[in-house]
Amino acid sequence: MRVLLISLMVIFSITHLRAQELSEDLVNLTLPSLNELFEGAKKGPTVAFYNYRMEGEELSLKTERRRWLEYINLLGTYQYGVIGINSYTDIGSDYPLVYQYSAGEQLWYNIGVSARIPLDRLFDRKNRIRRQQLKIQETLQERDMWHNDQKLKIIQGYTVAIEMKNSLKITIEQYSFASAQFESVQKDYIMGAATAQMLGVAKSQQTQAFLQLERIKAQLYSSLLSLEILSNTKIISK
Repeated sequence: MRVLLISLMVIFSITHLRAQELSEDLVNLTLPSLNELFEGAKKGPTVAFYNYRMEGEELSLKTERRRWLEYINLLGTYQYGVIGINSYTDIGSDYPLVYQYSAGEQLWYNIGVSARIPLDRLFDRKNRIRRQQLKIQETLQERDMWHNDQKLKIIQGYTVAIEMKNSLKITIEQYSFASAQFESVQKDYIMGAATAQMLGVAKSQQTQAFLQLERIKAQLYSSLLSLEILSNTKIISK
């Protein structure tokens, strides 16, 4: 029974040691600078959406500025063909009528311009152009407002990540201390200097420290993933 209990505890210790190594990797992870995260956020799909919308509004502005061309109509006709003329010539009563045919090429073309100016659209042209310019400015403002809001979220996530890293470092130390205590009691138990109850208490303390370590690690991992999404920047190595 004693040998089985010790074997199970050795397996648990190996598992906990691996978890501790992964936790230390997160503690030693170097976070990108805030400026790098801010710039990364500009490369996200939301900024691309605003850029596309602004490009469309700029094209609409160009169209609006050229809309005066619809007031003018160009007219033109073109015709080409061969005209044939049939005729009969009377050269005398003693002679039959003489049939004659002649043909010639002819070309007709006509070019003109007409204007139709609706006065309401003419006098409202400046206002329409200004409204379109305001739509462009509105899109720019929305994009900047979104980016500023994103910066605030990144700062909050960054602060949480740093806090979780510090907490994880302390939790690792607590877990290391609990594990050292457990190993000491385990050796005493093997030598017969400690009871099973003492070994169980030490193991319980180590387990509680391990669970706390896993909770903090999960929170840190979650905050880092949120930062990656907010900043469109890879932080956690694959």
